[in-house]
Amino acid sequence: MTGVSGISDLGGLAVGVPAAPRARPLRGAGLLVTACVLSVFEVEATDLAQQSRGRAHVALARQIAMYLHHVILGRTLTDIAREFGRDRTTVAHACRLVEDRRDEPEFDAMIGGLETALQAGLAALPARPPSIHSQAARTLATHPLPARTLSACGTEA
Repeated sequence: MTGVSGISDLGGLAVGVPAAPRARPLRGAGLLVTACVLSVFEVEATDLAQQSRGRAHVALARQIAMYLHHVILGRTLTDIAREFGRDRTTVAHACRLVEDRRDEPEFDAMIGGLETALQAGLAALPARPPSIHSQAARTLATHPLPARTLSACGTEA
């Protein structure tokens, strides 16, 4: 036996079962994708973040949202899993399900419409400001630190 599952005597915590990751708040383009799916499927954001599978139409909305995050935004399965509080393999399964259903003309038209609307919406978003790290690197490249600063850090110029 490689692992132990069950409920411990210490506060009813599960033993040997990893806790499901918590969903992270979405930002920017991810918010747009999720808001579009929520609007089309008429579900709440809290429904998508529930740990249980929930109702079928909520599960489908979640699967489509994960698929669009992957296809439209180019996000990795691991990043999507973190944002939705799921496992990477769950996101991969959702993407496969959506791809398989695209053989159905009505389903494909719906997904195609979502993709078109999202691409137009994303094109209208302002460009993401550069991170503080890239700004610092650019500053150091154009304005190197004086030699006395480098020697104070324990390095030679």
